[in-house]
Amino acid sequence: MGQLIEPPDRWQQPYREAVEELDRRERQWRQTDELLRRIAGRLCIAARGLDDALDDSLNAVISTLRKPAEPAPLESLLDALTRSVAALDHASTTAVAKVIDGDRLRKTLHRLLDQLPALPRAEALRAQLEAAGRDEALAEVAVGIADLSQAQASAVQRAKLESDRLLMQFSERLEEIARHLKCENEEQRGAQHEQRTFGQQLLDETQALISQTREATDLGSLQDQVYRRLTTIDQRVRDHRSREETRALAYKERTEALYERIETLENQTRVLTRSVSKLERQVGTDTLTRVPNRAAYDKRIAADLQLFGRDRRPRCLAAIDVDHFKRINDQYGHQAGDKVLQVLAQHWSRRLRDADFFGRYGGEEFVMLIEAVPAQALAVANALRLSVEQLGFHFRKQPVKVTVSCGIAGFRDGDTALSLFDRADAALYEAKRNGRNRCCLEG
Repeated sequence: MGQLIEPPDRWQQPYREAVEELDRRERQWRQTDELLRRIAGRLCIAARGLDDALDDSLNAVISTLRKPAEPAPLESLLDALTRSVAALDHASTTAVAKVIDGDRLRKTLHRLLDQLPALPRAEALRAQLEAAGRDEALAEVAVGIADLSQAQASAVQRAKLESDRLLMQFSERLEEIARHLKCENEEQRGAQHEQRTFGQQLLDETQALISQTREATDLGSLQDQVYRRLTTIDQRVRDHRSREETRALAYKERTEALYERIETLENQTRVLTRSVSKLERQVGTDTLTRVPNRAAYDKRIAADLQLFGRDRRPRCLAAIDVDHFKRINDQYGHQAGDKVLQVLAQHWSRRLRDADFFGRYGGEEFVMLIEAVPAQALAVANALRLSVEQLGFHFRKQPVKVTVSCGIAGFRDGDTALSLFDRADAALYEAKRNGRNRCCLEG
């Protein structure tokens, strides 16, 4: 029976790791929420002094931002702030234009959206940001991002509490199983002792019967002694059989109850595994490009560095950057730039081996982890770079030239994620300095 049960640590470890990951994500959402509050607060401070009604709305926003976020008050403040800004805009368009650097705010909001998981609400905010033309519309997007960040933090907290609850249930189930096994061991020891006692009793009765048979002098007394001894033996056998049947029935009932608990534990394990897997996919996926994000890369590079320390198999990191990406954004707009990133990300991710890794590092920069020597990794990167030229980007029926540059660094003894990336980034800079649209090895 003991062989069917794995050690409790092997059951609990995956859920401890899940709880730790949820803790990390919760801290990230709290930091994002705090950053958004600071941005909104500074925008409010910068905008004060233009109009008394606007100042009242801004002061109310600043006061609310210092408290835990609640949707209803924020929505009410947003409506009041929108009316104040609209009234001020109607009175003086020039004054409002000085309140916020719209382009810088738009870029900041883009970066914040990139940090959010791939959710429909995030996509809707991205579309709203692209369509936003006035400062109050950008402010509305900022509030939306803050609300979504707060909602994600709350969702992570709920998931963490659910994981804690399930982990506690698992621990209780495992304690029940341990008690059952302990009880079974004690039962087995008791049964073994009873078997020895029963066997000794039968042996004693049999030996006494043999002795009396040898010493008997008349047939009548012998028959009487044999009858009494056999009756005693028969009763002992019946009593032993009754105890064994009772013990077997109790064992069957306990075993069935144990299997029910194990089945419940396995069902809960499957539910939590699906929940954790879904959460991992969300927090590890870039919202815009739907490829692994920086968090997923950080986790993978740490694992690959550990593997390299054990198996010594050659591995390389490639840092990839879209050439003249700012020019694309400035000339065609952020929507066109986002589309370029989406197409490139899907194009590359479909062309790599399953063992390799591709993800978005941030902005227009991507990373690849390739299990190969540097020369082979360079060939892979060059093939991908050349394939980009064949994609044929167009914006509003006008061709858009898109190229990429790449820097490659091989894993070395003593490498950290930072030292490895620094060498790949230096190689990328060399590719940019030498004319772009090329791949360079470190050194």
